[in-house]
Amino acid sequence: MDEKNVALDSLDVTRIEDSAGTRAELHRILGPLDGLAIVVGVVVGAGILRTPGLIAGYLGDPLLILGVWLLGGISTALTALVLAELGAMIPAAGGKYAYVRHAYGDAAGCFAGWGEVLLNRSFTGALKAVLIGQYAVMLAGGRGSPRVVAAAVMVAFLFLHLRGIRAGRAFQNASTILKVGLLAVLVGAGFLWGGGASWSSAAAAPPGQGLLLGVALALQSVFFTYYGAEASLQVSEELREPGRSVPLMLLLGVAVVTLLYLLINVAFLNALTPASMAGSQLVARDVLAMVLGEWSGVAVAVVALGILISSLNYNFFGTPRVPYGLARDGLAPRAFTRVNAAGTPTVGLYLTFTLIFVLAASGTFELLIRFMSFLTLVVDGLVLTTVFVLRRRESTRPRPFRVPFYPLVPAIAVAFYAALIVLIGVTQPRLALGGTALLAAVAVSAWIATRQRAAITRS
Repeated sequence: MDEKNVALDSLDVTRIEDSAGTRAELHRILGPLDGLAIVVGVVVGAGILRTPGLIAGYLGDPLLILGVWLLGGISTALTALVLAELGAMIPAAGGKYAYVRHAYGDAAGCFAGWGEVLLNRSFTGALKAVLIGQYAVMLAGGRGSPRVVAAAVMVAFLFLHLRGIRAGRAFQNASTILKVGLLAVLVGAGFLWGGGASWSSAAAAPPGQGLLLGVALALQSVFFTYYGAEASLQVSEELREPGRSVPLMLLLGVAVVTLLYLLINVAFLNALTPASMAGSQLVARDVLAMVLGEWSGVAVAVVALGILISSLNYNFFGTPRVPYGLARDGLAPRAFTRVNAAGTPTVGLYLTFTLIFVLAASGTFELLIRFMSFLTLVVDGLVLTTVFVLRRRESTRPRPFRVPFYPLVPAIAVAFYAALIVLIGVTQPRLALGGTALLAAVAVSAWIATRQRAAITRS
């Protein structure tokens, strides 16, 4: 029995047929390089342009600044090791939802899956769409409406992904290459035109809000900027050799992102002091101003658009696979299992488009987006704990990849998430309370839905 059938049989996955009796299924055509483009494409977003200035203000010291970026990379790598084992073992559409359901049951899986669709990816997608509109209008000299531009971009992505997985893959690969090239130019500007501004003891400045709160805020910003690698697992069922491709794309992708982030921050610090960075909304614009002068704003807008378009593409690419997986397991309406001839879960794509479109048009996501770091820390922390449950419950199950130094590595990863949750709770209790309320609402809804499903099944 091949790897695909082992994985699907163990998950009790059944073939889905549409009304015409035609088998509907996802297309297994993605390779490890496609996965690498997805990881880098979805992780590297607008955060790397906006957060360096914030973090410089929170910490004030060049070594502390680089230290939190390195810590973020290490934490993300530890998480990737755990997810690599889970994703290679259970290469199912929906990614981390499938691991939670497999370990903790339908209610927990429903909570993780719908939380991902309704809160996480929808709000981040809306934020990216609005930022694309703003940067596009900036490029046009202030002419036009950011929301109209954002709406046009979302419609374009809808039609792109209706053309299928091959079109989405090609766009993701090309846009990720463009993104990395644009960031390489930015790094080069910082190294070539910077004068080592931050490499003297006089460059450090004490954080205004205190070190503990400064570190908490900086780690939140770093976590947000590194976040996203786990989303690549939403398409793991479409990887040709998931046992090999999942670990490769996650570990190599995280390594590339960490190196890129460190180089960007070293370049920024080479050109500007932490104090100068702290007073800037867009550090990249200040660095490019050394080379391009008044054209730096245009250059940053181009870089930002390249970054955001690649990242937003994956919201439309990966997210529809989550309701597809939920529906296949009976935790969403059966309509979500519909896959067109080109390999796109169409109903899931329409849902993704609608959620992102409505949120971007209304602007109501702006308050809730602040709770995303807290929410994702809790949900992803739950996902990481599944490796302990499945190791104990299914110790003989084939694992193409195993977390090294088990149980130490996953324990450290879970402890890091727990420490960040506690740190947010202590330093920002209102944010933690709001995030907990959102999680509770999703959890109660998931519990009610699975109870009703169980009652219908019994009757």
